[in-house]
Amino acid sequence: MKKTGNVWMNELPFTWELVSLKRVSEIQGGLTLGKVYEGPLIERPYLRVANVQDGHLNLQDVTTIEVPEEVAHRVELRPGDVLMTEGGDLDKLGRGTVWSGEIPNCLHQNHIFAIRCFKHKLLSAFLAYLTASRFGRDYFEATGKRTTNLASTNSTKVGLFPIPRPSIEEQRAICKYLDNKLNDVTQIVNGIEGQIATLTAYRKSLIHECVTGQRRIVEADINRVKTHG
Repeated sequence: MKKTGNVWMNELPFTWELVSLKRVSEIQGGLTLGKVYEGPLIERPYLRVANVQDGHLNLQDVTTIEVPEEVAHRVELRPGDVLMTEGGDLDKLGRGTVWSGEIPNCLHQNHIFAIRCFKHKLLSAFLAYLTASRFGRDYFEATGKRTTNLASTNSTKVGLFPIPRPSIEEQRAICKYLDNKLNDVTQIVNGIEGQIATLTAYRKSLIHECVTGQRRIVEADINRVKTHG
């Protein structure tokens, strides 16, 4: 390990480096809604803050907007962009979600940052995992501007987010490891939820049978309940 002198992460593996996000990516701002344009316009879909959820995208309700072609080109999303919301609940502020080109020619609102990683320096998936880590949450929760119910960040603070950066090969290995572990957790959660759904359905069926007289409660049932608490 080596000392970094950085308040957010003061030690790193010796072969890693700590760099600001703005040094290894391009931070793209989005559309300002309500702006009046002159000349020919084209219609494009665009993402709102509501479409970028905690670690995933909600694309069931995507609206469109008419803008000049040059504006659309400037704020168009590309596969691999990491989407970060500018405002919202404090615990979700700055959490990254990777855009995979789900909607062709899609734009984004100015309250969403599109982080375009320099591919030879930083993997999009690695950045997304960093923003979801305890380290990432601490940074954005501490630097976010808080109001009564919500919080916000800005492009400067996003750009200064410290990135503990191993080699691309090690980033890829870390992402693969986390993908596999999270997939295991997802399978366990799905299994438990399936069991809960089955037991809930059985409980409803049992109650229905008892109250309609289809099932009689006998002394053995009462004793079994007493035995198992």
